[in-house]
This record gives sequence, C-alpha cells and structure tokens, in this order.
Amino acid sequence: MAVSTQQPQRQQDSGTRQPSSSRWRRFAGVAVCLFAFAAGCAWDKHLFTPPPAPPPPVDSLVLRGDKLEADNSVKQGTGAAELAGAQDIYRQGNFAGAEKFFHRIAENTKNSPQVAEEARYYEAECLRRQQKYPKAADTYNRMLNDFPSGAYRDQAVQHMFEIANYWLDDSRKAIVEEKEGKHWVVWPEWFHPVDPTKPLLDEEGRALEKLEQVRYNDMMGPLADKALFLTGSIKFHHNDYKDAEHAYSQLVEFHPNSPLAPQAIKLAIISKQLSTGGPDYDSRKLVEARRLVDSALRNYPELANKDADFLNRQLFSISMQQAAKDYDIARFYERIGKPCSAWFCYEIVRRRYPGTKYFDLATERMNALRSKVEKEKGKAPPNLPGNTGAPTTLPAAVDRLQQPAGASPRSLPPDLLKGF
Repeated sequence: MAVSTQQPQRQQDSGTRQPSSSRWRRFAGVAVCLFAFAAGCAWDKHLFTPPPAPPPPVDSLVLRGDKLEADNSVKQGTGAAELAGAQDIYRQGNFAGAEKFFHRIAENTKNSPQVAEEARYYEAECLRRQQKYPKAADTYNRMLNDFPSGAYRDQAVQHMFEIANYWLDDSRKAIVEEKEGKHWVVWPEWFHPVDPTKPLLDEEGRALEKLEQVRYNDMMGPLADKALFLTGSIKFHHNDYKDAEHAYSQLVEFHPNSPLAPQAIKLAIISKQLSTGGPDYDSRKLVEARRLVDSALRNYPELANKDADFLNRQLFSISMQQAAKDYDIARFYERIGKPCSAWFCYEIVRRRYPGTKYFDLATERMNALRSKVEKEKGKAPPNLPGNTGAPTTLPAAVDRLQQPAGASPRSLPPDLLKGF
C-alpha cells in the first residue's frame, strides 16, 4: 500500500515542476534589476519630472561690425538657456507643455531673480491662455509677492484685475435680477464644479480677494481706484457698511482725482451713517461723514452744484443723529439722579441744535428738572429763552438717515453694473 500511494504523488509533482530554463530566465531578470539598482538607476531621475527644455533655436542675431552673427551668449545648461527653450515652446502655442518647463525653472533656486521672475510670469500666462483663471491668478500673486518691484508687475496686476472683474459678472447678474424683481429669491452662484475659468467655491469672495491684492501691489496705480470702488460696491450691496465705507474712504483719500471719487464720496457718507448702528453707539463715524460732506462741497464743484440738495439732506441727518445721541446722554444723567449734569447736557442740545425737535424736547425736560436743580444747587437756575434758532428748510420728518430722493440705502450704484 505504501508503494501504491506514493507513486502517483511523484507523477503529480513531476507534472507540475517547471523546466530549469524558465527558472534560469527568472533568475537572470532579477539579477539585471538588482544590478541596475546598484548602478544608480539613472533611468528614474525624471520619472516624475518633465525632461529638460530643448535648447533655444540659434536664430537670434547680433550686429558685430558690419555683419550679423548668431548670438551664442546663452550657454547651454543654464537657466537662461532653459528659459529661452521654454519660450520657444510657448511661442509655438503649446501652453500646457511650456507651463511645466516654466514652473521648473521658477522653482529652481539656483537661477537668477530675473530668470525666476520671468519664468513665474510666463507660467501664469500659460495658465491664463489655458483659461485656468483661478490657478493663473494665484500664480500672478505669487510672482508679485516674490518680486514686488519686478519688471512684470504692471502686466500681472492688469491680468489679476481682469480675472476678478470677470468673476464679478455673476454678482452683477444677480444684482440686476434682484433690482428688477425677476425672482423672489436670488441665490448667489458660488459653486462651479465644471467651469475651469471660475473658482470651485466662493466666486465672489475670491474676486474680492484678488481686488485687494491688486490694490495692495499697486496702491497708486491706474487700477487701484477701480478695485476699491468695486469692493465697496459689493460690500454696500450686502449691507456690510463698515467695509464699504472703508473702501470708499480709501478711494477718496488716496485717489481724489479719480473719476470715481465723486460717486465714492457720496456712498462713503451714506455708509458711514449706516455703519454706526444708531445714536446709541459710537458716533465717530458721524464726525467723519460730516467732514466728507464739507470736503465734497469744497473740492468737487459738480457735487456742490448738482447734488447740493443731497449733501444738505445728509448734513441734516448727521445733525439729527448727533442730536439724538446728546439728548440720550442728558436723559441718562437724569435717570441716575444727577439733575445738574442733565441740565448741563440739555443746554448743550439747545445750543447745538436750534430749530429742531430736540431743542423743544430738551427745553421741556429742563423745565421739569428746575425744582431738583434748585434744591441741589441752592439757587434757582436761569430762565430758559425760547427757540430763537432759524427753522430748517428741510422736511421735519427727516430725523434719522434721509437718502437721496428715489434711492434706497441698499441700492447698488449703477456704475458697478457697467463694469470697467
């Protein structure tokens, strides 16, 4: 039985055993791989990186004496030579291939700053030509951060502004539809999973980010005032009056000769009043708004002539809000049991704001406090004169934030809808 059971097993093993030649071929293949690995594996150096750029064409000529000779000043293997080769690919229209070479040249820290800046700029240009605007805008900004005073700053700022202005087209469309009442609810287009020209998320926020970078990198340039006006208009539309008045005020302060300055100063006055939150809060923005009204009357003849009524209404609303704050301060002293302090504050209201309703309210409260003031001071206070102030020519109903006739405080200025 032992013999009969072992004999078939031997036949089965012999049937599955591989030939010796196959084993030797497998051993030879493993030996070759180990030898290549031990030798340095030169073939895997560029496994995940693009090959070097081709040499530049020898078609540039220089004048030496009375002859045109080939310019051989660019040495092979240098950053300038690689840049020239990448630019040749760029001129051929192969933007995807040129982008990889420009990126590698810009990342090489051994290259000169001029070569690195030019490579970074053309990397962004390749992305822009491929309509990959989000990556292109970030690459432009990276170049501006690394080379703030470089030779390509103006071009980069211009392209960044164009991209940001393009991203705001959806915001303009939503604003127009909201103003015309085409939809009950206008949802912002903030998600773009397919369109490569727009950010995946928060298109409007990314546009405002690029506008801020445009202004930061060229504060006194020809696009800074437009970037500030667009930023302020978007913030104004979303009722973010603090950021809106900051943008408008920056435009008026740093770009007083801009064609957008008259419109900006009007919107800055409105935004400063709306950003306070009412007479119960900090009133320093009201003081700034009053200064802007004075500046508009003095420095902008077109506003002093055509919009004098608007400026007078704004000045009146500022005065009324300040009067309400001073009156509330007097009421506070009256509530905590300090009649003399309240009397003093009421008198300030009477002297600062004659011809208004707060003059009459302050006079009424002072007459009610006369006995308490006499008891505290030991003598009678002086008699109160009547309201001798000249009555205002503006409507008495305007006691808070009167806006221009036919305009809403939340209406976006029409200049934004036109674009630049």
